[in-house]
Amino acid sequence: MANSRASLKNPPITEAVIDFRIDKDEPIELAQLREVAKQLESHYETIGTIYEAKANLGLAEAKMTARVDSKEVGIRAHSNDKLFVAQLQLNGFSLSRLAPYESWENLVEEARHVWGLYVSQVNPNAIVRIATRFINNLQLPMKPGDEFEKFLRKPPDVPESLPQSVFGFLSRVMLEDPRTGIKATITQALEPGTYAGPIPVILDVDVYDQRNFAVEDEVLFSRLEELRDFKNLAFYESLTGTTIELYQ
Repeated sequence: MANSRASLKNPPITEAVIDFRIDKDEPIELAQLREVAKQLESHYETIGTIYEAKANLGLAEAKMTARVDSKEVGIRAHSNDKLFVAQLQLNGFSLSRLAPYESWENLVEEARHVWGLYVSQVNPNAIVRIATRFINNLQLPMKPGDEFEKFLRKPPDVPESLPQSVFGFLSRVMLEDPRTGIKATITQALEPGTYAGPIPVILDVDVYDQRNFAVEDEVLFSRLEELRDFKNLAFYESLTGTTIELYQ
């Protein structure tokens, strides 16, 4: 089994996310989220409002009708260097680190800071879901005659009786570790197309835990470390040694 804590010199990470979903008895006001954004103004810039859209379909006089309702559910802000993106929402908080990715410790430190400001304003009762998600863009140097098996441990499987020239695919598995209760969604995708250079395969690993955590409980961040370990395991076990060597 691959080392779940191995690190790469040049990781193919395009976005790394820490996400907390909350529970609260009293409704949260958008003004509270704006106050969090205001407290971040020294090194964050508000870039927009997050909306939730809901489509309503129906029949009226034998004709199909459609209506889309939207409402404000949060605020999006990015750091002055545009490398961190914070989403402050009525039902939770997330922080993304964009490329170039530095380190998990750097991401956690920034998440703790923004999360602390969020909690001080929103005062949630509990956290009901924690997650970390890493989106990787694998630039696979495939040559004529190469098969995806050279780079992916679980490549697309095409029946032998069909043409084997694959130019796009989407694979998604959802699994649970019965020992820890950690769940993960692992997605591999290649957008259909003709590529002159490396083949851009996306490996998206979303790892999460759904149960109640106390807001101030340090177990929250300890559990987050466990999610990160499982994410690393899923990443390394999805790739062959040939692919790993590309980023060492």
